[in-house]
Amino acid sequence: MPPPQTSFALRLLLCALLCGGCATLRKEEPAPPPVPPGTALEPEAPSDDEPLPVTPVSEPIVVAAWAEPKELPAGGGQAQILVRIQKRGGRRFPGVEVRLRSSAGSLFSSGGVLVTDGSGMTRDRLTTKKTATITLNAGGTRYRFQVPVVEPGP
Repeated sequence: MPPPQTSFALRLLLCALLCGGCATLRKEEPAPPPVPPGTALEPEAPSDDEPLPVTPVSEPIVVAAWAEPKELPAGGGQAQILVRIQKRGGRRFPGVEVRLRSSAGSLFSSGGVLVTDGSGMTRDRLTTKKTATITLNAGGTRYRFQVPVVEPGP
C-alpha cells in the first residue's frame, strides 16, 4: 500500500488531468494564440477605462505586431516586440502613439508612450520567464497577442 502522501499526490494529479489543469480550476480565460510575424491584428472592443491611454488617430489604421523570436525557450529570455502601423492602402504611418503592457515579465518601456518612426515602426523589449500576453494601444485602438515560453521537457 502506498504512503498517504503518494496517494494524495496521485489523486491531485488525476483531478488536474480530469478537470483540464489549473487554468480550468482558476477559471482563467485562455490567452490568444500567437500570430504570424507581420500579420494584421484584430482590434478589441473599446473600453471606458483605458489603462493605456494614447492620442487617438483620426483615420483608420492597420496594425501588425509580433515578437522576435516568436517564442522563447524554456526558462524564458528576451524578445523584441515590433509594432508596424500603416494607413489603409499600405502607406506607413509615422508619429502614432503606442503603449504596451505585458501580463508577465517586464517591458523596457515600462508602459510608457512609444511613437512610430518614419517607417511606421516602433519597438520594445520584453524580458520574461513565463508566457506573456502583450496588450497594446495603437492610436486609440487596443490589440492583444501572445509571446509563448516553451514548456520545459520531461
